[in-house]
Order: sequence, then C-alpha cells, then structure tokens
Amino acid sequence: MAGMTQRRFLPAPLVPALRAAWTAVLRHAGAGLLVLVAVLAMLARYTWQLRCESFGCTFVGVIWVALAGLWAALLLAGLVLAAAQRRRGLGTQASAWALGLLVALGVGHLLYWQLH
Repeated sequence: MAGMTQRRFLPAPLVPALRAAWTAVLRHAGAGLLVLVAVLAMLARYTWQLRCESFGCTFVGVIWVALAGLWAALLLAGLVLAAAQRRRGLGTQASAWALGLLVALGVGHLLYWQLH
C-alpha cells in the first residue's frame, strides 16, 4: 500500500461548490418544510370533513392512517433538517415553526381521537 496514490471520487474544485450548494439548500429547506406542513394540514382538514356515508368508513380510516404515516415522515425529515441546519450554523426559525405546527397538528388529532 505504501507509495500508492489515493484516488478521489470528485475533483478538488468541485467539493467547495457542492458544499456551497448544500448550504444553500439547507438555508431554504425550512420554508419548504413549512409549506409541506401546511399542505398536510389542508389534507387533514379535508379528510376531517369526510363522512362514512359519502366515502365509506373503512376508507376514511385508511386515509387517516396514511396521514399519520405522512405526519411521521415529515416529523422525521423535519428533525433531521433542523439538526443539519444547526450543525451548519444556519437559521432554524422556519424549521422550528414547521415542527411546532406539526406537533400541534398531531396532538390535536390525538386529543380528538381520544375524546370522541
């Protein structure tokens, strides 16, 4: 192994450009997460209005389970995104708002499910 040169997968000038691009994506990803949470809230409101007579009780339950899966996926993505933003020293205000709204949405649904 001595005397062998180490091969790089990417040319050296490309690495800083990729880091800069990744930082730009992370800088604006909180707003994207906030938009996704708003879309999830609109979907939840729509499914809230579905009645068994018009859609079928089984399918309403299936949609609620699908929304719970989307909620969990967004929560995981939001936590990973916020950690990556903090590690880079970027602002996390939009991510914090998105995570707060996501948790409020989940708690609201759990309370409704437990009380009705």
